[in-house]
Amino acid sequence: MNPPNLAAVQEVSGGIFRVAQNVTTTESELWIDDIRLAQPVSQTGKAASVDAKLTASDVASVTMAYVRQNGQFRQINQDPSYLGTNVLQMAGNLRLDRFLPTSLGLAVPVTVSYARTAVDPELLTGTDIRGSALTGLRKPDNRSTTVSMSIRRDQPGKHWLTKGLVDPLTATASLTQGHALTELSDITSSTYAVNLAYLLTSRRKGIRLPLGGLVKALPKFMREGELGKSLARADLSLAPTRVRLASGLNRDEANSSAFRFPVARSDDVLPPTLALTQLWRNTAGLTWQPLGMLNLSGDLTSTRDLRVYPDSSPIGRLAYAERRFLLGVPVGVERDRSVITALSLTPGLASWLRPRFLSSSSFVLSRTLSSREPVRADEDSGAFILPQTLNNSRTTELGTSVDLCRGLRLLSGDSSFLGKAVARVRPLDLSTRLTRSSTFDLNAFDPGVSYQLGLGGLGDFLQQEGEAARGVSELRAATIASGADLPYGITFTPSHALTRTTRLQRVGDVFVETETNQREWPVGTVRWSRTFRGGPFTILALGTAVRRREGTSIQGNQGGLPALTSIKSSSISPDVQLGLRNGLNLTLGLTALNQDNLSNGSETQLDQNDLTGAANYAFRLPRSISRARKPVRSSLTYLHTKARTCLHQGGVGDCVLISDVRRQEVRGGLDTDLLQTLSGGLQVGYSVNDARHLSRRTSQISIIASFQLSLFAGDYR
Repeated sequence: MNPPNLAAVQEVSGGIFRVAQNVTTTESELWIDDIRLAQPVSQTGKAASVDAKLTASDVASVTMAYVRQNGQFRQINQDPSYLGTNVLQMAGNLRLDRFLPTSLGLAVPVTVSYARTAVDPELLTGTDIRGSALTGLRKPDNRSTTVSMSIRRDQPGKHWLTKGLVDPLTATASLTQGHALTELSDITSSTYAVNLAYLLTSRRKGIRLPLGGLVKALPKFMREGELGKSLARADLSLAPTRVRLASGLNRDEANSSAFRFPVARSDDVLPPTLALTQLWRNTAGLTWQPLGMLNLSGDLTSTRDLRVYPDSSPIGRLAYAERRFLLGVPVGVERDRSVITALSLTPGLASWLRPRFLSSSSFVLSRTLSSREPVRADEDSGAFILPQTLNNSRTTELGTSVDLCRGLRLLSGDSSFLGKAVARVRPLDLSTRLTRSSTFDLNAFDPGVSYQLGLGGLGDFLQQEGEAARGVSELRAATIASGADLPYGITFTPSHALTRTTRLQRVGDVFVETETNQREWPVGTVRWSRTFRGGPFTILALGTAVRRREGTSIQGNQGGLPALTSIKSSSISPDVQLGLRNGLNLTLGLTALNQDNLSNGSETQLDQNDLTGAANYAFRLPRSISRARKPVRSSLTYLHTKARTCLHQGGVGDCVLISDVRRQEVRGGLDTDLLQTLSGGLQVGYSVNDARHLSRRTSQISIIASFQLSLFAGDYR
């Protein structure tokens, strides 16, 4: 339906803004009328919204929200959707444990939610055919129902058997059923999940180690220092501090039917499709702190596929043959497995020296049970295995925190000149980190413990049992950071970082190497702040953040010269904050970013400047408006953005402008409490977007009025 050509159009609009928690729409604009100078058309867009909440003490609660819009309702400068919508959302909570004896100490919350969205099309999608003219038209309708329940202990037991076996247990269950109908499809789905978890947390208890003789043998400054004190109270704990066990069943089923026509016809019947997922996921985890300075943790997760695959394909027959049984019950095939470990060693050598050693690993095994061809494990025997992908990684960090200030003060004394000079210097943190990772795909070897834990050197990541990896990466990073609290309220935090990444990707029978080097310096912040006890100002703060980064990347090429890329960027972000004693707070910030990317002889330059400002002020209404002189919160924000990008090809000629975008925005708002249960607000905004490289400029004015009514049953008792 094409509207007639009009000489001029004048539009009048009003706005509604809902902020209640259970409202389904965040912002809405209601068109009151169109006033046209020629061929007037009056088609009013209508929308309605109702929401309610009922709370029955701490036993149950019910919320409901309903939103209705007709097909002519739309936002300003937008065309009608010609789709009427009805949205209903309901949710309820019930505490079943309130009907059980309190001596059981159980918490049994039940949650039920229902959502439905019905669409009444005025026009058939993509056409000008009215929906009311079609008999048997499928009208979109989406609905879903979810019921969930959990059982756990909320009162600790008194007996050790109850504390160790019953209190850590938690059982959860959920059921979701849905139906989605469109003009060309019909889908029904059903999902359930049942989970049982066990989480035992205990206090660390250890056996004191007989290290008194070793402590006495140390020099006096070490015996009386942090090292001597740590050795004197060292103990060994044999029990873990956290034990984690979990097991859960999940089943997802979806039946879908597709149609060729949007209306029901006897000859429009296509075979339905079934999507089924049935999994059994088990998790086990342990955290152990044998020594006060040593912490170990590990988690193992295994997911088994319980589906019975048809034997119509080789991969289906192999998946069926790989099933395992537990006490005569089939438990399917292991589809995924993950192993995560972590080690933390933080010895206390001295109060001014805190070294650390951190190491962590991760392993993921993923098998394909429905696609891809089986992998031949042994060419001689002809045995096949399920196609699988293996990923592992290990990260090792060695670092230390050196408090030079504390060390020098212990050496020379707090009252010495040197101790006072370094009193404001923050600890110096140094660290070096090494991360290696690898990916194996369609390999026949069975990953051992060494590979799952990511042990060994780079060669062990490149090859396993004579088979080469698909890709391997190695990252080395070194960082140093410190800071100082200087006189007159000045703080300073600098840092420096070097990173080198080597990527080896297998192409054919050889590895192609890509090396990336990156340096970040200078990086830091400087801030000055001062508070005032008297006068018009309460606080004044000035600060800036600086960051410069440069990096290069070299990618090997078997048939020619390597590919070179580089990046350089620098940014500075000064800001100022001013607080006045009358309650007015002002902030102003500027961010300037310059970035230069060079790739294969083409250079891209970006210059971007962002200016932001904000003012916040709270005042009371005059008595002529409000006898109680309710407080009003006001805010005013400003944003100005300018971004220019140009392209310099081959190093010849000028840099050609490819993007020039400007944006300005001003927003102001007022909000206050009108009544005890009613609050309201008004926001006005104006923004201008200018894409100069496209010669396109748009502006927008927004006016939003909001009201929030909160009703509680306790207010009307």
